[in-house]
Amino acid sequence: MAVSLNDILAVLRPLPDGPNVYLGPQPDDGAARTRVYGGQVAAQSALAAADTVGDRRLHSLHVAFLRPGNPRIPLRYEVTVLREGRTLSTRRVTVTQDGVFLMEALASFIAPVDGPEFAAGIPRVPAPESLPRVVEQLEPDDFSVAEAAELAWLNTWDMRYVDPPPLRSAIRRAGPVPADAPAQCRMWLRAATAPPVQLLTDPLLATGLLIYLTDWSVLDPVQLAVGRNWADLEVMASLDHAVWFHRPVDFSDWLLFDHRSPSASGGTGLGCGEVYNRSGALVCTVTQEGFLGRR
Repeated sequence: MAVSLNDILAVLRPLPDGPNVYLGPQPDDGAARTRVYGGQVAAQSALAAADTVGDRRLHSLHVAFLRPGNPRIPLRYEVTVLREGRTLSTRRVTVTQDGVFLMEALASFIAPVDGPEFAAGIPRVPAPESLPRVVEQLEPDDFSVAEAAELAWLNTWDMRYVDPPPLRSAIRRAGPVPADAPAQCRMWLRAATAPPVQLLTDPLLATGLLIYLTDWSVLDPVQLAVGRNWADLEVMASLDHAVWFHRPVDFSDWLLFDHRSPSASGGTGLGCGEVYNRSGALVCTVTQEGFLGRR
């Protein structure tokens, strides 16, 4: 079983189902899942909001995850117009399944504006070509059927870690995590195969995929910092997620994900970081808080 990039793109754009109402498709790729992936819901909410705006650019997205979703039931998105100004448009998106609230998002869009330019430079890290692929650094461990989707996801992307790769639920490191390992996780990523033309010609679809990806690894520095595997945690759940979009993403080449964690305490951990194009352009800034603890 393999999950292709086309499989992912097929679920990013929700379908209209009435005025400002959309239905979000679920994956139909054969992968076993026990809950809806948060990045999928965040991406679908952003694209639903964008459909009500026009040609203004999405510049920020703030998401609150309330409950896990059922991957076998369609997702319902209801968009509310909160502001329609000369420069900025704001939308609230509520996501439900069978009338139960799963998530709420605020999406802000901006008209073209001339202004000053500044961006932090891309970190000095080894080129991706000099680094081993993640499948060479990690090897499958005993895993349940529910975790098979994670291994399939690894084959969709060519990922190369700059730092020692983190522990995840279905894979393990080839060696121990150093006791003084920093709460930092830097990773190069690109599509494992040539990206579809639509991804390179549709900026909104590319933004949706970027949102989808930002939920994948932003909390990895937390587990490095606390020395825990997601499988060791009785509960692991994303609480909220925020992305600020600075420049267009380029999926024709490598992207650098530069993530770190400033804190984990009281059952929660915070991850934050940036995504850069291979050219060095700062694409977006992302933060996420996760719940790590008991039920």
